Amino acid sequence: MSDVGSIPVFDYPTSWSHGRGLANQTATVLKQLGCRSPLVLTDQLLLSLGVVDPVLHSLREAGLEYTICDAVNYEPTVALFDSIVAQLDLKAFDAIVAVGGGSVLDVSKGLAVIGSFGGHIRDYAGLDKVPGVPSIKVVTVPTTSGTGSEISDGVVLIDEERQTKFLVISKKICPTVALTDPLMTLSMPPRVTALSGTDALVHATESYISKGAGPASELFALRAIELVGRNLAAVYKDGRDLDLREKMQIGATMAMSAASNSKAGLCHALAMPLCALYHMPHGQAVGMALPVVLAYNAPVVGPKIDHIFQAMGFADDGFARLEALLTEIGVSARLGDMGFEESHMPTIVKETMNSAQRPPNPRDPTPEDIADIVRRMV
Repeated sequence: MSDVGSIPVFDYPTSWSHGRGLANQTATVLKQLGCRSPLVLTDQLLLSLGVVDPVLHSLREAGLEYTICDAVNYEPTVALFDSIVAQLDLKAFDAIVAVGGGSVLDVSKGLAVIGSFGGHIRDYAGLDKVPGVPSIKVVTVPTTSGTGSEISDGVVLIDEERQTKFLVISKKICPTVALTDPLMTLSMPPRVTALSGTDALVHATESYISKGAGPASELFALRAIELVGRNLAAVYKDGRDLDLREKMQIGATMAMSAASNSKAGLCHALAMPLCALYHMPHGQAVGMALPVVLAYNAPVVGPKIDHIFQAMGFADDGFARLEALLTEIGVSARLGDMGFEESHMPTIVKETMNSAQRPPNPRDPTPEDIADIVRRMV
């Protein structure tokens, strides 16, 4: 929930369509946008498994000539992003069709910025540094349910030089169209299902208790908590259940719809240095942080903690049952098992305090608070 003057605003720049088989309509969407020369951005595994085929078939049937880039094969760094920019003539494309998980979708937004305005991605680091809406349209077809990048206002890259994550945040870079098709998520292995689903759960919970929360974002967040929290363990066990996949996908997109407006909080701020230092997936980092950060925030958010656990179906012992859920899906872990050393603490504290995702947290942490939270995760 953003605030223009005294009037609360819930922004939804991306046109979101959902349905089974919707990926087959990608070309129709491109033509409606007036686009004829798309870049299809994906990764090698999805391409080899045939997951991208419905999108490619749609483009071929419509007579659209396209270029495939399958270079986003790991969580992207600034260096990987730069290498993709160097390999492509971005001005040759009027659209980017991003088919993949959060890494692919994030890179597509960054490429649209560089292709439209030039410069280096670092020029746009931080909040609202993008000068306008990119001329290159972005159509997202997510193959995971969790990051919410299909409708989000951010690009996240790993900054290896600073040992943290690099953020570009602006409503101007929200994708033009998001097509969520649960059939596209059936290829997710259990580990990816767990990590992406945990990310969605954290988006929803953090946005619900954020300082920026308002009536619309709270509505989206609480429904997302229900959809994700009540189905995550089941879909982790049975990833071929299309009904479960659909609930998770709708919940994940709703969670980011809330988080893009009210913003996240301390779990996501902590994840920036934790992922860079210990090379853990984002969903692992925010999942590890969630119980500790929720307990830290509990004294200042009133009944909202109870609302969260009730939405998840936890009538009592909410914190214990949350821990049990994270353990069941293999997300619960300790920093001590990942190479944590006390000498890392100054970097973790500094980067967390400097994160743009810290201020929306409902409780203002001191450096000492952050250090205590981290030690509780060891």
